[in-house]
Amino acid sequence: MVFTSLDRKFSKYDKLFFPNAEILRVPIIFKIGGANIYISWRILSKILNKYDIVHSFTFFTFSSLLGIAMKSSAKIIRSEIESPEGAIFKKAQGIYSILTKLYKNTYSYFTVYNDLEVKSLELLGINREQIILLPPMIDYIKFANLEKRSNSSSINIGMIARLSPEKGVHRTILIIKEVLKNIQASNLPFKFFLAGRVDKSDYALKILKMLRNMLGSSFIYLGEVASPYDFYRLVDIVLVPSYFETGAITVLEAMAAGKIVLGSSIYPINLYISHGKNGFLFDRSLDAAKTILDILSGIINIKSITKEAQNYAKRHDYKIVCRQLEDIYKRVSSK
Repeated sequence: MVFTSLDRKFSKYDKLFFPNAEILRVPIIFKIGGANIYISWRILSKILNKYDIVHSFTFFTFSSLLGIAMKSSAKIIRSEIESPEGAIFKKAQGIYSILTKLYKNTYSYFTVYNDLEVKSLELLGINREQIILLPPMIDYIKFANLEKRSNSSSINIGMIARLSPEKGVHRTILIIKEVLKNIQASNLPFKFFLAGRVDKSDYALKILKMLRNMLGSSFIYLGEVASPYDFYRLVDIVLVPSYFETGAITVLEAMAAGKIVLGSSIYPINLYISHGKNGFLFDRSLDAAKTILDILSGIINIKSITKEAQNYAKRHDYKIVCRQLEDIYKRVSSK
């Protein structure tokens, strides 16, 4: 049984992707901050049932509170607590400290994406025996087998993300501007594709206008794509200039698809990318522009980078991770 909020955009795929799961989607009543509050008599009746395992997703969301209210033999929560320097970890010690204490007393196990999250939970007083390392997952096979672009004299650069400041979309302006300074603008050897829904309209419209003015017909805004595969088929280089990420799934998807990834040197992107080996990290937009110019000029061995990227992304395949999760379920339910 899965409880979640109603989202008609995704609910139509429930039976397709989860044919054996009972998914109960409930309309959102209201929001508190970023938390969607959804409740109904159907959920209340289900809460009264006894379950073998309750698995809640993400600290400080409404689902984690529902998990606390439910009866079960074992309770698991995915933390997404970030590194000890991250904002969520600081909130866990500060304004959400009461909730943190409640989680410690309620949940049997905590799943984390990486060793830095393990450290964060230990600093919050959670025993190492209760912490389960479970990396983020992608459909590696589907991304790795995407139809490759035919040989072309131009290289396609792309970014897929919500058009909002925390995703660093505005950083593409300086990156592209610096690249244009160093190449013959009359015959651009690249196109730039941007995909993603508009999150903040004033911000997004300004960015789109600037990119169109700089690139003309070499800039293509795809809007919100129905499938990320449609985006990855088009591009060779993927920019991830975010200021904040939780799982940074875009990085793993792009690596699996055999793309060169240029990502901000932030957590957890800097855990996935080994600079110069399976992708590139940057602190400054100028550094990202320099890497793009090196790719365009042939200085960087694209095949070597993309091969290493796919080898790394393979360990995040959902079949591997789900097998680990099934083993965890069997282990905790037998105790």
